[in-house]
Amino acid sequence: MKLALTRRGDYALRAALYLAEDHARDGFAKIKDVATAMDLPLSYTPQVLLLLARSGIAEGKPGRDGGYRLAKDPDRVSVLDVVEAAEGDLRSTTCILRGGPCRWEDACAVHGAWSSASEAFRSSLALTTLADLATADRRIAEGSSSRG
Repeated sequence: MKLALTRRGDYALRAALYLAEDHARDGFAKIKDVATAMDLPLSYTPQVLLLLARSGIAEGKPGRDGGYRLAKDPDRVSVLDVVEAAEGDLRSTTCILRGGPCRWEDACAVHGAWSSASEAFRSSLALTTLADLATADRRIAEGSSSRG
């Protein structure tokens, strides 16, 4: 189980958040706009958006009027969906104490506690949607701008 995002996971979450905030607008977001708004490296942003498209979170359209947009409503895309699209399955398959594959028939003393913590972490991410993040982001931005 990974409790920190890699750079790819961080960028994917930021790109997905941009697409969620842009969702109400009709059309496709340009790669450059996503990169600029979310402070992503322009050279890496197409790869990140492609990860989201391959996982079914986003859809891409080539050409002058092309770009990327969410493939479904932001309230139907969980943070877990986005993170696992970039990072892979977050479930641990390696025994904490012994290394190697984790098997129930040969479980170590830490197995039950670690499995419970891992599932609680995944569940929390699964319950949080891109719509939730977009709402929180707007509130934060409004709070910052009102401070002057």
